[in-house]
Amino acid sequence: IVEYKARYSIGKRPHEPYLPPLFGLTCLGSSSGFDPKDNTSGFILWINHHGIMIDPPVNTTEWLLDSNVSPKFIDSIILTHCHADHDAGTMQKILEEQRITLYTTETVLDSFLRKYSAFTGFPESYLHTLFAFNGVKIDLPVFIHGATFKFFYTLHSIPTIGFTATFQGKTIVYSSDH
Repeated sequence: IVEYKARYSIGKRPHEPYLPPLFGLTCLGSSSGFDPKDNTSGFILWINHHGIMIDPPVNTTEWLLDSNVSPKFIDSIILTHCHADHDAGTMQKILEEQRITLYTTETVLDSFLRKYSAFTGFPESYLHTLFAFNGVKIDLPVFIHGATFKFFYTLHSIPTIGFTATFQGKTIVYSSDH
């Protein structure tokens, strides 16, 4: 049996509350689901002073609070695929918040709902009421907080999406888990 204890080292807690940037990135973890010692890969993309979590690791809210970052700055999640090292933090965030918007494809959403329905015993229809779903289509623009996102499929063992996000002339590309 492998026990997992999420690790994060923020150093000294800042005295001033965090103010989100106009455009930026905060890494939440960079390890894999096979590593019991470090946080799985995930990050926050800051756009127009709002945070979008991408495949958040478990206990991200705890890390945010310990870092003097209000979790209320995070109003959206992009879920790239349904492996536990990418979706467990997503489910945790959904359960912690009153309402969060989930961006993903219908295929990934269906997998997510089936998985967590089996895991929790709650019907898929109930789980779907816990968040606002904003379905994305491959190669069609999606606008989030003033940025333009374009999603694409990536090479992986299950359906997995990556994206480009463009905001005020700057672009970031996330190829996901491939």
